[in-house]
Amino acid sequence: MLVTGGNGRLARALSQVGGSNVQGLSSAELDITNAAAVQSALEQLRPDAVINAAALSSVEASDATPERARSVNATAPGHMAQACDQQGTPLIHISTDYVFGAETLRPWRESDPVSPLNSYGRLKAEGERNALAASRRVCVARVAWLFGDGKDFIANLLRGDVGIVKVAHDQIGSPTPIFPLAERLLGLAARMNAGEAVPPVLHLAGSPPVSRADWVASAFEALQRSGKKIPKLVRVPMAEFVGAVPRPHYSALDCSLATEFFGEELDWRISTAKFGTPAEEIMSA
Repeated sequence: MLVTGGNGRLARALSQVGGSNVQGLSSAELDITNAAAVQSALEQLRPDAVINAAALSSVEASDATPERARSVNATAPGHMAQACDQQGTPLIHISTDYVFGAETLRPWRESDPVSPLNSYGRLKAEGERNALAASRRVCVARVAWLFGDGKDFIANLLRGDVGIVKVAHDQIGSPTPIFPLAERLLGLAARMNAGEAVPPVLHLAGSPPVSRADWVASAFEALQRSGKKIPKLVRVPMAEFVGAVPRPHYSALDCSLATEFFGEELDWRISTAKFGTPAEEIMSA
């Protein structure tokens, strides 16, 4: 499996899970915005499948560097899908829950129209459309709130000697355990390579929906049981975090289609209960 964005968190998790079956290429090794370079890499490496985990993932960077963001997040997925199609290679394109942002009373389904609130979401939605239009052997995998690699939202809260942390109680999403997600993506790639029909869009995120504050509280409980000192959690509204870029209040993904496809759901509660356990032990469990 060829994985782009090799220095990113998801690509590294894919390499850890897949071992020698995964070849990750960093942006320095393969610039996905260079269509000719992508075509050349596919011709030389002849991968069984490609997972495009490369992205400009900072919401703020999409506003600060709009041309670069468009090139990476919107235009490149189409070129990559076209190159894969010419080689007969299946492609999994990684997308995000931030393609949604409208008001809703239920988790977002794959069939729902996108409704991004910010430039990052709009460009990722455009990237989805471009990839799907360029090849029939593409699956757009939407993920969200990745955790479990020690570089996630929880880990950031624990940095330094912080006595109190404020977390939004009105931001609802789908925390996704990164190593189980990597296993699922590699399995999906293998099934696509074998010629199995897969949905064009799949929500590969954690279930059930939860507020960011409740998720953090669960993680803190697990960390406390492992003997780690944790800060005091204060629940606040999203409005208290003043920022120039709007974020959705409710971006939880309905993952029932993926649950049916794989036979089980990605329950974030199982992985969150393992906070405080070294990643190596989690992966070998």
